[in-house]
Amino acid sequence: MSIAFRSEGKLTVLLDPRRDFARAEIESEIRFDPLTGDSARICHFTGMTPQPPDMAALAAGTRVGCPFCPEQVNRVTPRFAPEFLQDYAAAGSAVVDGRLRRGEATLFPNLFPYDDISAVAAMSQAHFLEPAQLPVAVVADAIKLGRDFFAHCAAHRPGAADAYGLLTWNYLPASGGSQMHPHMQVALSGHPGNRLARELAAESAYLRQHGRCYTADLLAAERDGPRWLMEDGAAAWMVPYAPTGVMGDALAVFPGKRCVTDLSDVDIDAFAAALARLVGAFGAQGLASFNLSFFPDHAGADGGRHWLNARLLPRLYLNNALHVTDASYLQLLLQESFCMRHPEAVARQLREQLAAE
Repeated sequence: MSIAFRSEGKLTVLLDPRRDFARAEIESEIRFDPLTGDSARICHFTGMTPQPPDMAALAAGTRVGCPFCPEQVNRVTPRFAPEFLQDYAAAGSAVVDGRLRRGEATLFPNLFPYDDISAVAAMSQAHFLEPAQLPVAVVADAIKLGRDFFAHCAAHRPGAADAYGLLTWNYLPASGGSQMHPHMQVALSGHPGNRLARELAAESAYLRQHGRCYTADLLAAERDGPRWLMEDGAAAWMVPYAPTGVMGDALAVFPGKRCVTDLSDVDIDAFAAALARLVGAFGAQGLASFNLSFFPDHAGADGGRHWLNARLLPRLYLNNALHVTDASYLQLLLQESFCMRHPEAVARQLREQLAAE
């Protein structure tokens, strides 16, 4: 095993106005991602208690005219061209009026696409899903529909097997989502995004050097440690050593799976149930908004360099009155993660909340 958890402690000396300008020493820390070496800053331990916006009021104010609600979705969302869905076949989902349906989920082309193949999955008939009580079947059906869409594309679109199936969910306003109604972005791209590209390159280098999958070694190093959360039957969950979000995040790893199309219905059901529990646990901390992204290899990948993972990132407004977001120059310009809680503290609090269910 060759996983190194590296950090640098920092100490600032100042005269603190909160203590009548007495001399004070304030600690912070820089951690380095064990795979890529990317740095993440852990500082500003203010003891802040997040205050989520009034979601009921937001839901009521955005319900009228929502393009993803049942009375609108068939009228205002695009349809796939007939040839695109020709010969589509997937147990549990079907083509209905130029769109894909499974349970309450409806998948259709993105009117504002991110790539050649870019779709949106409206996840539910309900305009608002309470984060503390996510319906597991609704979440699972949306993920399965995205998986089935990727599988169809891989089988029927030239070059699609070498593209990356990117499945993401931005929920509630602080996440950057453009609609209140729960929906996922479902895109197939030859360009997986800078972060995933860096990680895949680093995993290839690790495999060449050590002859093992990096993520397998990471799981062995983290199992039952201070950042470990649980296993759900499909994925192992932990809090990353070098966090991404201001209030921390959670990482799910699917051993032996490369991409979303490798997941069975049973895998997805188990993951959705665990995801709902963790969203609820973060919600109990006042963190109602979140981003969820799957990080895959391409479907045609070989060599065992990468295991599919998914990352749950709670989002918030640092100041509701001023609508201060949790992203600033550090993340957006310097591409440096910044977290106000130690990952070990995040994991401990999540474990306590999960155990209390």
